[in-house]
Amino acid sequence: MQVIWRAIRWVLGEAWEKINVVGTYRELKELGKKHGWRFFVAAVVWELIEDVLFPFISWVFGVPELIPLFLVLHFEPIAYPAIFWGFRMWDRYKGREPWEPDRSAMSAYWRSIMKVGVYKLAVGGWFATIFVAAGISPWVLTADVGIMAAFGFIHERIWHDNNFGIRPDDTVEVKRVAAKAFTYRIVSLMTLYPLLKATRGDVPWTALFVCQGVGLVIYFVLETIWAKSPWGVSFIVRGIQPGDVISVSPTSFTVEPGVRPEA
Repeated sequence: MQVIWRAIRWVLGEAWEKINVVGTYRELKELGKKHGWRFFVAAVVWELIEDVLFPFISWVFGVPELIPLFLVLHFEPIAYPAIFWGFRMWDRYKGREPWEPDRSAMSAYWRSIMKVGVYKLAVGGWFATIFVAAGISPWVLTADVGIMAAFGFIHERIWHDNNFGIRPDDTVEVKRVAAKAFTYRIVSLMTLYPLLKATRGDVPWTALFVCQGVGLVIYFVLETIWAKSPWGVSFIVRGIQPGDVISVSPTSFTVEPGVRPEA
């Protein structure tokens, strides 16, 4: 009984955060002070999209049961990193930030595109088979592939700028691969569920979770392979001095201070 009561309190609390306009404005204002006015504007726009546009679209498409979902769930953990990435790309374009990440290697943009393409090809046949067996329209698959392909590229570049799970020698730990796989699948689930609900009126839960399970396994395997591949990876050279010892392997680049020549 306590679990049910806690769940009810959580739902009510989340819903109150959505309709508490004054509290939301204060929170966004504080975030604006911390991250700048442009983030404040972007966050306000996102709140309007999440709390007004999404429920309105749900009503127009005849699936009002999705409205409570949008009023309870918070999509900021997905939207805010994408917003920050967009700002960072703009600052890089304007020369305010370096294009290179804060480590010894970086990935080319075409590598990110290839990773997304290879993954979509790998799961496409599986998803199509599952969708056909469940009687799901191929247009749903087409929409999901398009949305997740676009997000997949942004997802790749956001993680590219993050050093979580990368060792000093620039090799990748399993926890990074797992984190990337799970964050991608969470967004996929939050995308595919509304698509199914809007186009069918019901959700084939078995097909939905089989797709997510298959996608998770394939993503993890492919990401592990890509993590060991130097294809599209270039080393960043910073501050090398005469006498330094440079060690290069197919997957790492290290510089150790050597004997400095006398002035």
